[in-house]
Amino acid sequence: MSDSPAAPTMADRLALVPLPDEPDVFASREPCDRGHVFGGLLIGQAARAAQLTAGDRPMHSLHASFLVAGRGGEPLRIQVERTRDGSSFGTRRATVVQSRGPSLVLTADFHDTEDGLEYELPGDPDVPPPDDLPPGRYDNPWFMSRDVPVAEGSMVRRAWFRPHAPVPDDPLLHLQCVAYLSDHGPTRAAREPHAALDTDANRMSVSLDHSVWFHRPVDVNQWLLSELWPVATGRGRGLAMGAIRTADGALVASVAQEVLLRSR
Repeated sequence: MSDSPAAPTMADRLALVPLPDEPDVFASREPCDRGHVFGGLLIGQAARAAQLTAGDRPMHSLHASFLVAGRGGEPLRIQVERTRDGSSFGTRRATVVQSRGPSLVLTADFHDTEDGLEYELPGDPDVPPPDDLPPGRYDNPWFMSRDVPVAEGSMVRRAWFRPHAPVPDDPLLHLQCVAYLSDHGPTRAAREPHAALDTDANRMSVSLDHSVWFHRPVDVNQWLLSELWPVATGRGRGLAMGAIRTADGALVASVAQEVLLRSR
C-alpha cells in the first residue's frame, strides 16, 4: 500500500524567507499560484511579513489595496516599512512586488493584549452545521469549505471553513490564516443583488481594497463561519461587509471589501 501525499499546509502556503542583506524584505518560499493569483495569498503573506517585524504584538486590523493582478508562477517579494512602534500600538506598511511592479499595499496595525469591555453583534443561531453540508464552491487544497444554503429573501452568503492539514500552534499564524480566508467570497457577495451579473461573460468584478478587524484570538483548526452581505453598489463599484465566527457564534473578525463592478 503506497502512502498518500500529505495535504498542502497553510504554514507552507504563507511561509516567507528573509532576504539576506535587505532588512525587512521577504520573499515567498515558493512561486505563487499558476494563472490567477488568489488575493488572499497576497493579503496573508503581506500580513505575515508585517508581523515578522512586529514581534509578539498581535495584529488587530489590516487594510489592503489591490493595485495590479498578481503574475502566476512568480515569487512574491514583500518590503516592510516600520511605520511606528508606540507603547501599546504599532503600524507596518507592507508592499507586495513582482516583475510588473507593486501588486498590493497593506497597512497592518498591532496592539498589545489588554482587558476591556466586551460586546458583539450576535450571530444567527439557526445556521446548519458544516458536517451536514456537502463541499462548497470555495473548497480547495488548503481549506475545506461547506456552503450554507441561502435563505429565501436573504442576500447573506455563508460558508464554513477549516484547513485540511492542522495549522501549528502559533496564535499569530492563525490570525494570518483568517486574513487569508477572508478573501473567499466578498466579490461575489457584492454582486449578489444583480442577477444579470451571474457569469463572467456578463460582468467585470475584481477586488479593489480589503479590510479586516480582528476581535479575539482564534483556533483556525476548528470550523469557522464566514458571513458576507452586499451593502451598496453604484458608479462601477460595490461594497460587501461580513463577519467570521466560531462554531458557537463568537465573533472572530469583521471584514469589508470594495470591488470593481461593471456589466459588460
